[in-house]
Amino acid sequence: MSVVQPIRTPAVFLSARNSYLPKRDFPVWHFAMVNDGPRNIAIESSIAALDLKGKTVIEIGSGTGLIALLFARHGAERVITCEMNANLAAMATRIIAKTPFADRITIINDSSTSAIAQGLLPRAPDVIFTETLDCGVVGEGFFAIAEDIGHIAAPHTIIMPEQITQTARLIESVALANLNHAGIACGFDLRLLNSFSTGNYFPVHAELHEHRYLSAAHQVRSYTYRNCPPADSIDVIVETSGTVHGLLSGFRADFGAAAVSNEPSSGSHWHQAFHPLPEAMTVDAGEHLSVLVDDQGYAWITRS
Repeated sequence: MSVVQPIRTPAVFLSARNSYLPKRDFPVWHFAMVNDGPRNIAIESSIAALDLKGKTVIEIGSGTGLIALLFARHGAERVITCEMNANLAAMATRIIAKTPFADRITIINDSSTSAIAQGLLPRAPDVIFTETLDCGVVGEGFFAIAEDIGHIAAPHTIIMPEQITQTARLIESVALANLNHAGIACGFDLRLLNSFSTGNYFPVHAELHEHRYLSAAHQVRSYTYRNCPPADSIDVIVETSGTVHGLLSGFRADFGAAAVSNEPSSGSHWHQAFHPLPEAMTVDAGEHLSVLVDDQGYAWITRS
């Protein structure tokens, strides 16, 4: 006698399928990052431009292992890469094991700080690479990583990226401000939610929201992993009268032969950073403002 199997509904099938899938505990943007063609080309061309024969490379932030593989493919003798996330470190190990470069790449499932303290990272490597940058530059531990790099870099060490330049514009956008602000909804006062508003910055795709720029783009900060310049205020001239809700910033990371950028409409997988003001600010064309972006990414705007 034949046995009729029950037909699984999509919901049941999906539930059964998900029970066998590994649980992702790292950010979803890793998928977008590895599919960012211009970013991949810029980084590989910068790596290819180096003389890597016999050289030692340290990478901070292994991710999928792609960058370590690029260094090995272009001649590095030894690549040591750190990754804090255990799932990513395991995945990178499996990916690299299927390549001809596995014997040249070592993955350490730990932070660079801890790896240095344990003596797992060699001093004075030839190259140090890190792409631990978020949309506002500093949010993935820029200054802590800069300190780690300072412990192991020698004068001859090439640090990639060499420099990150952050530019910003005064922006008027109720739509962007409301991504981080609650008011009156259906006649009820929801403003208590604002005690949880983000104070420094959060990621946005500006082109998806109605906005006006009230100034030209200005360089607000320059970051380097070696002797990073301190934050300083700049003078910004208002070009269009309106209401400033914050700054919209982007960056350009210079890897040597090429650079990556998250400027609006660039197609980058990175968003831009919206730095909200605590209170919107009415300004007039021709007015001078003093603008500062501090080490935590907070925007400070005062009248000059």
